[in-house]
Amino acid sequence: MKIAIIGGGVIGLSIAWEVTRRGHQAVVIEKSRLGRGASWAGAGILPPSNAATAIHPMEHLEARSDELHPQWAQRLKEETGIDNGFQTCGGLYVARTTGERASLLGRASEWKERAIPFHELTRAELSDQFPALSQTVQDNAMAWWAPGETQICNPHHVQALISACRKQGVELLENCGEPKILYSNDTVTQITIDPNSSAPRAISADAYCLTAGPWSGEIASRFLGQASDQSVDTEGDPLPMLPVRGQMLLYKLDTAPFAAVVNEGTRYLVPRSDGHVLFGATIEEVGFDTSTTESGIANLTEHAQSLLPQLSENCLVKTWAGLRPGTFDGFPYIGPLSHSSNLFVATGHFKAGLHLSPGTAEVVADLVEQKTPKIDLRPFAPSRTKVSS
Repeated sequence: MKIAIIGGGVIGLSIAWEVTRRGHQAVVIEKSRLGRGASWAGAGILPPSNAATAIHPMEHLEARSDELHPQWAQRLKEETGIDNGFQTCGGLYVARTTGERASLLGRASEWKERAIPFHELTRAELSDQFPALSQTVQDNAMAWWAPGETQICNPHHVQALISACRKQGVELLENCGEPKILYSNDTVTQITIDPNSSAPRAISADAYCLTAGPWSGEIASRFLGQASDQSVDTEGDPLPMLPVRGQMLLYKLDTAPFAAVVNEGTRYLVPRSDGHVLFGATIEEVGFDTSTTESGIANLTEHAQSLLPQLSENCLVKTWAGLRPGTFDGFPYIGPLSHSSNLFVATGHFKAGLHLSPGTAEVVADLVEQKTPKIDLRPFAPSRTKVSS
């Protein structure tokens, strides 16, 4: 069986690697550069989960992905020699404002219900474990420790996936522009690549998968428009997507200040072992705009220095922005797209694309093979947009 995947981010690459490891062929079609969107731009935080207490399918998807991440990290290193930086580093959750304290108490209640290990740090414990934060996290602040939090270095993980896919024989096509999906009698028959792109051609496969992040909605709309032209009722069935910009900072210190991820409200600080420190991120609905802004960077810089004064402007290496693929209800789209028997969707993971990529790859591979996934995908069905409209 051959699978054509539209979108070369972490989701698309993960699906390609999974299906080829199952003995199938795969081709990945990327409009620009492989893995250089949100997959590259994020911080690689993997929040803790607990498979034993998972109830909602989203919890099952998170837990399954957490089970697979260490296995994937080991296999990728064995196959490619690239270490993706996977490590259980623990997560410090800090609240310095009234709103953040209320939010953190709510999170703690969820952890307790899910039996996810955590505990509150005393002032003395915080000073002992995180001396670099002892002056900025004052007595009236709240600090919780979640030992199960892990992290991955996004760029290294993407590079490892690309290398592993190549070794498995995946055809990787970059700079393809906007693909066109050809459709006939309830079946996708072909994908044509922009004749003005670097690799103009037509690609036929047995199954197709749309993993183009926030651009998936536009591609699906064009496809459904074509289906409508063929007298198929497509009312209320587009794939609503919302690009959400996240601006980020990268610093370089002589040594890592500590190993753990620090979470404060919607912001986070992620130290790497080589002294690099990521700080992010903004949440902005500005359309398909990946530029950074003076105000956004200034706001992040102020927060970064208020938390860890070592992060001075002299240590700032670079800034960038990525687009997270958001959905109307916060759940990703995973499953077959209406009006087609062989076109599947896996997108809309918002900030959790890397986190959920192994589990998503596994269930999509099951769908392609016409197997019943172990996770109930009904809450993720693309067709739910029609029900809700």
